[in-house]
This record gives sequence, structure tokens and C-alpha cells, in this order.
Amino acid sequence: MSLPLATTTVDAADGTTLALRSVGSGPDVLVVHGAMQSGQSQRDLAVLLADRFRVHLLDRRGRGASGPLPVPPTPALAVADLRAVLDATGAGRVVGISSGALVAARAALEDERITRLVLFEPPLPVDGSMRLDLADELVTAVARGDLARAAAIGMKVAEMGPPWMFGLPLPVLALASRAMLRSPERRRMVEALPEDFVVVAANADRAHDFAAIRASTLLVDGTATRPYLRLAVATLAATIPGARHVELPGQWHSVTQNSDEYGHPELVAPALATFLA
Repeated sequence: MSLPLATTTVDAADGTTLALRSVGSGPDVLVVHGAMQSGQSQRDLAVLLADRFRVHLLDRRGRGASGPLPVPPTPALAVADLRAVLDATGAGRVVGISSGALVAARAALEDERITRLVLFEPPLPVDGSMRLDLADELVTAVARGDLARAAAIGMKVAEMGPPWMFGLPLPVLALASRAMLRSPERRRMVEALPEDFVVVAANADRAHDFAAIRASTLLVDGTATRPYLRLAVATLAATIPGARHVELPGQWHSVTQNSDEYGHPELVAPALATFLA
């Protein structure tokens, strides 16, 4: 997939630079990525939608080419950044991926410009479905520069990878994470994990809040994804008025990512294109 993406920047309310990569023509669509991702993680998906939409891939603070995160990060700041990008692009359609879906859902509660909202596997804790007891330890690990341990905690909480892997003790997972951290881009993503944890914790057992969303909403998940994500999607599909729910048979949490990152964006794009049109 070789369509060129145009790179631009947007100033957040506090002056921090937010980077965007855009492709295509048509109605504007903003994609908000999840943890351990940057805007580039949905590049292939954007290209697949580019014949019908102008797709904008946001680098959230602390990732990609965007400016740094404050310490400590706040979920309100992530929502404010999204709204600054809406100001710049005029997008009324927003696609949120994983933790980015929680940011997008919160933005939709505040901003009536969002008329179509796609939420892909938001990690919304429901009745203790996620391990938030490790959140403080992850923040501490990042603060002291122990990114291998922080990555290990992230894997254990998010249950990413095969079950035997996230079931390993933290020191073993940390050792396995060291190879990944040779990449400066990956190191920056791990350094940004405290924001993802803050966003998840702020929304724990708050599914009822999203009953106030008025945007047309599509919930998407894979049938092979982790049970806590399936529970979150089912809960929100039953909570948000008029929400639709699409299941991707046999797919899991990486499906929206690029083909070279174990994703299958070609399976996601048709459902998004139909809904966003």
C-alpha cells in the first residue's frame, strides 16, 4: 500500500505540537490510536479508506512525531487534544482504537461535532475485568527508567500475546521485553503507557456515562480477542443508544494494525466504510 501520507501539525491548547498524517479525499475521518501504537499503526487501514474519505492519523502526545506528555498525564488532556484536531480538520467522524476509543468516547460526550463514532475494543473495565492494581507500579517503573518492567506490566494487564506469555512472572516478561526496547520508537511508546493506564482507570466501571452519547456509534471487536475486551464492547453496545455492533470472526486486538504488524486492515475497512459513509 503505497499512497503517500501528508504530514501536518496542530497546536494543542497549551502549544504542544500534535502530528497528523493524512491521506485520501472526501469527508474527514480522525483515527485515534491505542497503547503501544502511533498514528502510523493504522496506515494501511487509512489507505484502504482513502478512496472515500480524507483520513487523519493522529500521533497522541508522547508518540510518533507529537510533543511530550506532561507528568503526570491526565485523561482530560487527551480529550482536549482530540478536540483541537477536530478544530483543525473539521472531522465529524472519529475512529478510536483500544485506549484511543475511550478518549474518543469521552470526546463524543463533550463535542456534538462528532456525528459518527467507531469504537474498536475499548479497554473499559467492567466489574473488575482488568487488573488495575499494577497501575501505580507501572508509573513508578517508567519514572525510574525501568522500561522493560513497565512493558511487562503492560503486557500482563492488557493480556496481549498468547496466554502462556502474559501468565509469566514479571521478571521473565521484563527480560523478554528488552529486545523490543532497542527501538527508540518502542521505547517512547512504553514511556507513554502511564497515560493509557490513566485513561483506563478513569473509565473503570463508568460504562453508564456513555449512555449520553448522541453520535451514531459502531462497536467493533474480534471474536478471538481477550474476554475483558469482548465484555467491554458488549456492555457499551447495550448502553449507547442505537449503537451497532460488528464482530470480526477469528480476529483479535491487532486486526486494525498494518499488515506487517500482524494486522488485517482489509477485514476492518469494509465495515468502517459502510458505517462512516
